[in-house]
Amino acid sequence: MCAAAHTAEISSEDIAVSQAYAPSPEDIKVPISVGQLKRALEWYCCSERFRQLIFADPAAAGVEFDLGFDPAIVRAAWDSSYAIEASRNNHPIHPVVQEYKEYFETKVKWRDQVKAESSSRDPRFKAWRARQIARNGLENGAFDDHIIHAPFAIELTDGCTVGCWFCGVGATKYADALPYTPENAALWDGVVTALRDKVGEASHWGFCYWATDPLDNPDYEQFVNAFADIIGNFPQTTTAVGHKHPDRIKALFKVSEARGCLINRFSVSTERFLREIYAAYTPDELLRVEIVAQMPEGTTPKALAGAFLERSKKNDKIVQTEIDKIAAVQSKGQKLAAEWAEANDVPATAQPHSEVVAMSMQQPGTIACVSGFLLNMVKRNVKLISPCRASDKWPLGYIVFDERTFADAAELDAHIEDMMATYMPLEIQPENTVALADGLTYERVDDGFHVASPVSALSFRRPDMPDYVGSIGDQLSSGKRTAGEIAMSAFFEHGVPEVNTLNTLGMLFQRGLLVGHHNAGAGQ
Repeated sequence: MCAAAHTAEISSEDIAVSQAYAPSPEDIKVPISVGQLKRALEWYCCSERFRQLIFADPAAAGVEFDLGFDPAIVRAAWDSSYAIEASRNNHPIHPVVQEYKEYFETKVKWRDQVKAESSSRDPRFKAWRARQIARNGLENGAFDDHIIHAPFAIELTDGCTVGCWFCGVGATKYADALPYTPENAALWDGVVTALRDKVGEASHWGFCYWATDPLDNPDYEQFVNAFADIIGNFPQTTTAVGHKHPDRIKALFKVSEARGCLINRFSVSTERFLREIYAAYTPDELLRVEIVAQMPEGTTPKALAGAFLERSKKNDKIVQTEIDKIAAVQSKGQKLAAEWAEANDVPATAQPHSEVVAMSMQQPGTIACVSGFLLNMVKRNVKLISPCRASDKWPLGYIVFDERTFADAAELDAHIEDMMATYMPLEIQPENTVALADGLTYERVDDGFHVASPVSALSFRRPDMPDYVGSIGDQLSSGKRTAGEIAMSAFFEHGVPEVNTLNTLGMLFQRGLLVGHHNAGAGQ
């Protein structure tokens, strides 16, 4: 589980179609909280039965799914065609619809704030992270918008008890947990302090799980409270056992909110678990808890990474199921765009090129959400990682640049400094061998070259200097030459000053397209 996974909540513009019912002026006076509307929209994302019933008989859907109100009253929140019509014809809309929209927009702004503030003050780390974001944006397209690229994550167990068949980061079976003993508490304080000192203010957005469930550690609350004491912010929690231990979780989330964490999350793999969660918590108690819809009928596509990737090699039908979810969202979006254009008397946008459609019909390639350091306190190891599109080389959806073990906080600090010095150069040097990053395919074209991932592409072209630009691409594709050698050949073969070519290579490096010194650009 990780903070990159998409949640079950949806914006008030993101839903389907029917004209059967318009709420009356009296309906909009019925008291409905944002939490209640949020729960209805979660059911929409999680249950095919709910999606069918709400259009056929909204009142029956409200009863069967125990909403406590008739969802027809808030039709503008779950039927975007109706919302367009209501706006055009001044139909009454329940005020909670706007309140939910504002709540949702606040969460999106918070996510964007976290992503922006997760950049370290250290110029090496800052530049390296920016390159990783640029590279992953090319590899995973718009899915990267949901990835915060946190500076670090810390596992407090070895393995996970939950065993989700689709786990995007390939969690192993639970083996052990780190107890909060005086000795381990002292080590923990030292480790968190070292991370804070190296990362700076961005350390506010580190968190304490990865291929683990945080609640597998009985002392999780003690660790994260100590974390907050040192860092100044309480880490976000995502758990797949939200249907268990409600008293423990309620107490944890109460402290979490009081100490500055805006959102926590439940990863939910079945409708039965979701019903158990809803039975244990009121809608308002879950206002700040996102539901990550992992059940088969959920509308959110799973990532083609980790355990899901491995299973897909034996059963390609599971991939098609996720592609169908993406196709449904695309079709709905195109239909709503056409309806909006008609309602607002503006020209409809042109249909996308078939190649663009093919690229957009890809599953997310990762749920990894850290561009920085991944620690395991049981194994006492630290890795330098960053998200990528999962592949045979990186099946868990993240690159591992380096991995080391540590005995204490001082050794961890030394390892982090050495990793930053080794893997985070500010620029490529002429003596560095350079190559295109993993995950990109290369094509020479008439006036330059083209690089692509399954979801996006970039072209580098100069019609006035096609051979020069193409030769740069060819040499980068080979991965056998240094930056200086490429620049020198450009000078002798095409008359381009070496500094110009080095600047071009520097630009490609900053955009995350190149592997440079010690594979420090995009990783290998």
